[in-house]
Amino acid sequence: MQPLFFLGFISIVLSIGLFEFHKLFSNKKQLTHAWPITVIFGYAVFIGLVTPYFITYNPGFNLFWIGPIVICFYGLLQAFIFKNKVNSFFLFIGAILYIAFPFYLAFKIHIQDTGTVPIILGVFILVWTNDTFAYLSGNLFGKNKLYERISPNKTWEGFIGGVAFSILVGFILDQYVYLNAGFAPFFWAKSAIFIAPAAVVGDLFQSALKRKMKVKDTGNIMPGHGGVLDRFDAMLFALPVFYLLFYFEAI
Repeated sequence: MQPLFFLGFISIVLSIGLFEFHKLFSNKKQLTHAWPITVIFGYAVFIGLVTPYFITYNPGFNLFWIGPIVICFYGLLQAFIFKNKVNSFFLFIGAILYIAFPFYLAFKIHIQDTGTVPIILGVFILVWTNDTFAYLSGNLFGKNKLYERISPNKTWEGFIGGVAFSILVGFILDQYVYLNAGFAPFFWAKSAIFIAPAAVVGDLFQSALKRKMKVKDTGNIMPGHGGVLDRFDAMLFALPVFYLLFYFEAI
């Protein structure tokens, strides 16, 4: 996928995710300003991070500083205009770290990708494999709860099954999909060892947020499947973990 098309896709998903994040915390009146503020300011930080990849000559000002400037400006608006609770500012920082930053890392991985099969696709495959086989293993063998207070349906048996099958699929990616992509031996299998648990933590984190806010789903853009954050919760934690693995493997 061309970088601009990928950026367009991420922009749509990110904007919806920021909207759902705002809606989630406005239910308890922790964010009282209008949702476009969260979406526009959050997206502005993201654009500040990705724009330098499209502009090679930028005299006098590094567009990377758009992010910190937007955050500071948002903080001033919170203090003098919106006058929300103090934690509103930290919620906004949380939205940046939780939603915008992982998608920025996804873009950074993709724009550096010169292979035939997109690297980011391998991450999705491992996360989907973990999710699918954790569900199947949990239904077939699950007896011991993983974290019942947050997610009653998750079990240790499902967790182990999800990780095991993710590693197996990682071997398949190594041997048949990314064989000549220049990765270290068994890179994807080794990555699965870290990506699968990170995906589970992302799922549990999202479940904890929803329980705290007393909502079933973050949105209804996909009837029966919830919102964007419900579908990307595992990826939001898996992407930073994979980026570290990818970076240290590549240098």
